[in-house]
Amino acid sequence: MSDLRRELGFWDALTIGAGTMIGAGIFLLAGIALEMSGPAAIFAYLAAGIVCMITASSAAELATGMPTSGGDYFFVSRSLGPAFGAISGVGIWLSLTFAIAFYLFGLGEYLSQFLPLTAFWGAVIGGVLLVALNVIGAKESGRTQVIVVLTLFAILGGFSVFGVFNINVDNFTPFMPFGFESISATTALVFVSFLGFVKIAAVAEEIKEPSKNLPRALIGSVAIVTLLYVIILLVIAGMFTQETIIDVRDPLTTAARTMLGGPGAVAIIIAGLLATLSSANASIMASSRINLAMARDRMVPNWLSAIHDKLLTPYRAILLTGVLALAFLFLESLEDLAKIASVLQLYSYAALNIGCVILRASSPEWYKPTYRTPGTPYLQIFAALGCLAIIIYSGTFAQVAVVILIVVSLAWYAIWGRNRVEFEHAVPEFKEKWKEHGLGVFSLPMEQHVDESEEWVPTIRPLSSTSPRNVVAALANPETEGDLLKLGQLIATGTKQGGTVTGLGMVRVPLQTPIETIRRKLGEKTTVRESIEKIAEESRGEKETNGKEAARMLAKTKFESVSEAAYDIFQGLINETEERRADLMLMGWQGGFSVGRIYNTPVQRVLKNLRADLAILKDRGLKDIDSIVLPWGGGLHAWLGLEIGIRIARFLDAELKVLRLVKSGVDEADERRELEKSISELTDGFDRVKIEIRESEDVSSGILAELDVHDHDLVIIGASHEWKIRNVLFGTIPDVIADRAPCSVLMVRRFVTEDWKLKASEGIKRMKEQLGLSTSPDTSGEN
Repeated sequence: MSDLRRELGFWDALTIGAGTMIGAGIFLLAGIALEMSGPAAIFAYLAAGIVCMITASSAAELATGMPTSGGDYFFVSRSLGPAFGAISGVGIWLSLTFAIAFYLFGLGEYLSQFLPLTAFWGAVIGGVLLVALNVIGAKESGRTQVIVVLTLFAILGGFSVFGVFNINVDNFTPFMPFGFESISATTALVFVSFLGFVKIAAVAEEIKEPSKNLPRALIGSVAIVTLLYVIILLVIAGMFTQETIIDVRDPLTTAARTMLGGPGAVAIIIAGLLATLSSANASIMASSRINLAMARDRMVPNWLSAIHDKLLTPYRAILLTGVLALAFLFLESLEDLAKIASVLQLYSYAALNIGCVILRASSPEWYKPTYRTPGTPYLQIFAALGCLAIIIYSGTFAQVAVVILIVVSLAWYAIWGRNRVEFEHAVPEFKEKWKEHGLGVFSLPMEQHVDESEEWVPTIRPLSSTSPRNVVAALANPETEGDLLKLGQLIATGTKQGGTVTGLGMVRVPLQTPIETIRRKLGEKTTVRESIEKIAEESRGEKETNGKEAARMLAKTKFESVSEAAYDIFQGLINETEERRADLMLMGWQGGFSVGRIYNTPVQRVLKNLRADLAILKDRGLKDIDSIVLPWGGGLHAWLGLEIGIRIARFLDAELKVLRLVKSGVDEADERRELEKSISELTDGFDRVKIEIRESEDVSSGILAELDVHDHDLVIIGASHEWKIRNVLFGTIPDVIADRAPCSVLMVRRFVTEDWKLKASEGIKRMKEQLGLSTSPDTSGEN
């Protein structure tokens, strides 16, 4: 997949992992861990963190070699074969389900502290609401996740800083009151606090620059969270004696209340609610992705992976997971829930590390990772053995759960999957190489994969009213898509060659559903195809055109209808426009049309980040266009407006009026000659340009006066800059005109690179206008 179509950056990926890990684990298990091992419980967190960092590195290699939405299940099945994949898939799903119950238990505990609810009913109510939200597909942006994680880090970081000054070092003695063996059992308990980081790999196909961002986000999230856990544990161990910690129900809240009073306790309760909600929600979403990946391989019945026609969520998988998680609440043992969730995931982590070793050794043609985990195979073997050791010390109940998982999963695979599952994996090639090299297979050099794809870096497009253009029309309203496509055709068509117009419809996908799953279900929108066929027929029939030659050229422009899926519609529009190397995006605007309204919507991100020209149409009717007016200020965006105006006017045999407003006392004849000379190269060959010079006290009133006197059918106005520069936003004059004009308005912004010459030129122009040294009327009163 091209990097242009990826939506998630480094911080998005980091917060996916960190936000899932900072859950009920540290809030509910810190006191129990200290009760089991004393202050030495920090070694349990460190041991779990080290195993997870090695596993994170392995997951990063696997994810860059096999970017897909299947996550750990996909990695294990493609490396160790379908039988191990069946165990891993079922294990991960059940692990997530037990983890959801654990997080809901924590949610109920915190809700019960300020609502008249028992912890159990708080957990049930929270679980039902979260399941319902995931079925509905309530929008949660990556920015929301970032805010939640930053809030958690701020609260817990503040707790740690204040806590350091309240530590009584005498409470650290004895440091290891119950011996080394207690640490092993504690590690098995607290491992649930680290579940979630591999979820970053589950969205590998949606992460930008995965060879760099994936390992950083995976390893970094584990390292940051491990450090935070250790500091928090040391603070609590230093504030409570070994004898009193047993009686403290919620040590974090109690410690915060001791240090900061009521506000400190409230802050921790808020953090606990955010953490448990975030972790439970992320686990529900991750479980649905595992189900979809297994269904894609036919490892489970396809019935389970059904996508709701309207909500676009895997509602059956979500409901099944939710019902089981609520049922697991009846275990009523926080420790049992934590240990079962941990040991089921530990098996998967062990298999994932071994799978990384097998894939590296077998080196199949389809496995070309752009990141290589260091220390292979020794670190991976160490981590796998560490996972198995933790399982051994987890207790009989959890061990029985692992045995049942393996037996049931293998039985399921033998009965259901064996004759249905067919996919390529690394085991056959590994066996062949083992026969040839024996143990030496692990030291064979692996061919380094180099990504030969080149990212498209757009440059400033030379102005030309005659060359063809590549236009993407963003379609969201069936009532106006015909006008947008027709306008796109007029802009894209050259005088000797037809251009390209892509009618792009974007579908917002809930985070619960992998984008690739929806892409396979998308079909071409019927209404767009009908609009394209109508426009093509009009072009052939010479309707609304200037003779046969114009009709012939318009008919040469190619149309394409595309439906795409994205978590973020506006980022998706940017990605698709650049993926198709379009030089202009055309989009419509509904409702009031002003800079304030644009600024307060996600469209501002398109304005800021799109590396192509942009045109936004306020459609008040485009059926008959005989007169077009272009207010002229001479800026970069006005030149694009002139180019587009000429293109539209040429094919519709319309008049294009270039309206130059000047302040009182300016020699209009000199101004006209200068303007004619300036635009002559662009207008060459088109004789229906009319230049009008008009005096006006300010720009906005001058344009509105023109619209009052003459019946224009379309206003084209370029983005303007204010003295206080905003990031590529339409300026104040387009704001006023677009809202008050009685006809359609096309607001245009030209893409320019960060070229110092252009910026200097525009800066000098704006300075002259502000100082009254130009012939333009006053703009300082506009806002």
